[in-house]
Parts: sequence; C-alpha cells; structure tokens
Amino acid sequence: MQTRYFLNGFVTSLILLESVKAHGGEASDGLSNLQITLISAGLSALCYIGLKFLWETEVNNQTRIMLSAVTYTGAVHIMLGLDDIIFLLGGLGIVGFGFAPLAVGFARSNQKIFDIALSLNAGIMFVAYFVSKHDLHGLMEDYLGITTKLAEIAILVLVYKKTNAD
Repeated sequence: MQTRYFLNGFVTSLILLESVKAHGGEASDGLSNLQITLISAGLSALCYIGLKFLWETEVNNQTRIMLSAVTYTGAVHIMLGLDDIIFLLGGLGIVGFGFAPLAVGFARSNQKIFDIALSLNAGIMFVAYFVSKHDLHGLMEDYLGITTKLAEIAILVLVYKKTNAD
C-alpha cells in the first residue's frame, strides 16, 4: 500500500518535470523557484519514506537522510538543467553516484569509490554556486540556491561520517 503512494508521487513528479525551465532574469513559462523547491522537497520526503520500504534491510537512517539530500539537490539541478546542460549533468551525476550502491552490484562492492565520486560531485556543485554568484545581496535572497547548498553540505558531512565509521 505504501509502495503505491511512493510510486504515485514519483510518477506525478515526473509528469510535472515537463513544465520546468531554468530561471535567470528572463520571463519563463516553467515553474517558479518556489515550485521547484516544493517539488524537490516532496521528492526528498518520498525518498526518505520509500527507502525504508524498498530497501529496509540495507539502508540505515543516516543513509536515508543522505539519499534524501541527494534527491533534493539532484531534483533541483535536474529541473533547472532542462535548459542548462551543466545543471543537468550535475543533477544526474549526484543522483547516480548516490543511488548506484543500492541498485548496481559493482557500485555496492566498490562503495568507497562511489562515496568519493558523490563527495566530489557535491563539492563541485557547492563551490561552483559561489563562484558563479557575484552579487552577495542576491545570494541572501536565493532560497533555492541556499537550500540546495545546505543539502550538499549534509551530503558531504554524512559521507564523511560514513567513511570514518567504516
């Protein structure tokens, strides 16, 4: 029953992706930053709940939180990446590196390599945001960017804690 809710939410999110466009100063027919934030937060919550039921024996709470943060930042970058290939590659990369150990045997047996790749991807996305932002006033008003950077910090911290616990 709960898997059905998870799948319904996922399919609905995929349907909404059709109308998303990257934002700058120009007018856009796509979703607003608030809508992107809410969709990404919803996907993140679905991920946190869904992981418990889909991979209940393999995923601890710390990993579920990390993968929820991966889902949030990945969804934001993928939605913004519909008009910008750099965002799209970053979003697909972080989702791929984050979820591969759950789905692919090679990634499961080489977990440390994928943790390093995930950390590098999140770190590059974090630094690139601040390098590309030249207006500090605009930075403080960019809640979509700030929440995404918080998710990337969470990913980095949780991967660090996971690798030091091993």
